[in-house]
Amino acid sequence: MKKQELSLAEIRRAIAAADAERTQKELTPEERQVLEQTCVTLRDAERSAVTDKETGLIKGFSDSAQSVSLQAKKIRETVARMNEIPKVLDTTETVIKECVRVLKAIATWVLCLVVLAGCSTLSKSQLKKISSFATVQDSLLPAAIFQTLDDVRLERGLIYSASLTDTESRIHELNSLAEAAVKQEKTSAKANVCFNILSSYASALKSLSADTRWKKYGTELRGIGRNIDSVAIAYNKLDWGTLYDPGMAKNLGKTSGYLTEQYMKRRQRRLVYDVLVTGDTIVATCCDALIAGFKSADFLELIDNEEEGLENDYRAYLNSMQVLDRAPAADFDKVYLTEKAQIEKARQLRKKNISMLQSLKKAHAALVREMDKPRTYSEYSSDLIELNGQIHDLAEIYSTLKTAK
Repeated sequence: MKKQELSLAEIRRAIAAADAERTQKELTPEERQVLEQTCVTLRDAERSAVTDKETGLIKGFSDSAQSVSLQAKKIRETVARMNEIPKVLDTTETVIKECVRVLKAIATWVLCLVVLAGCSTLSKSQLKKISSFATVQDSLLPAAIFQTLDDVRLERGLIYSASLTDTESRIHELNSLAEAAVKQEKTSAKANVCFNILSSYASALKSLSADTRWKKYGTELRGIGRNIDSVAIAYNKLDWGTLYDPGMAKNLGKTSGYLTEQYMKRRQRRLVYDVLVTGDTIVATCCDALIAGFKSADFLELIDNEEEGLENDYRAYLNSMQVLDRAPAADFDKVYLTEKAQIEKARQLRKKNISMLQSLKKAHAALVREMDKPRTYSEYSSDLIELNGQIHDLAEIYSTLKTAK
């Protein structure tokens, strides 16, 4: 028949009862030694039960993380597509030969832009909300709560070890505390698995929506235009004939750079939208898993265990000092108050995380809906004004090329 294991609450009560018995004045040293050995054995069982509960909670987080692996893969593929560089004006040597071909392509782009301007790029409002979503992640650190409770357990364990009169029992308790601290640190670190996914997703989203995604192509093309003009100026000075009027390549680079940026903006918006739709499952799953964990009876019991354990351990220490007719160390009073404050901090962190995770889930869902909203009139009109100027420059370039023929 399988032996039934004691619950964490039952172990805690058993320790308290054994502590009350071992600190009675009428006990013989041998009796006290046996009871102390029983206590440290029970405390080993308590630490094991705590680890089991933490591991169970973290396993729930890990299982949720595994369930969104497919969505994460889709996002990586989308980001990879965004990183592909479009094949426009690859080398400076081919720029002049390709002027006419590029102008025809630009003319086609202009027609598309007139139709699409103002309705298919990321608006300022959308960019602001994406940035806000990425920033809020930094406040969510589930492992911090586990680590806080682990630290309390270590500190109260040190207080408790000072109450033990048997040398072997005290050494055993200290060794067990050291071993548990190493294990718990590794276990607590795993609690951030869902947070790490949310953080990585938010970082990818922020990077994907950054203006550098489209600005760099315009900068490159404008630079090519300036470089070609420099070659033309140097060539014309040789009196071998005029290659072409300086300034034409600069204007061409400016116009093609602008239109390339517009193309990349629209490409960016489409990919960002795809990421948001896919990522909504990731955010919802991770947030729900963390919220369920923080609201669970097991998580609440971990906090209650440290609160009751701190008081019981300090009482055992004070009673032990009374039996030994020694004055309690004043430093332990400060430790006791400090750890009481840490337990309250853990409770507040739990509540704060639940609230923030609920808000985060709603914020991301709202962000997906935000992508369907049109841009404001001011953003729409500013694009058209800029486009009008580029069309004017394009007409001048085309006129120059036509005259040169």
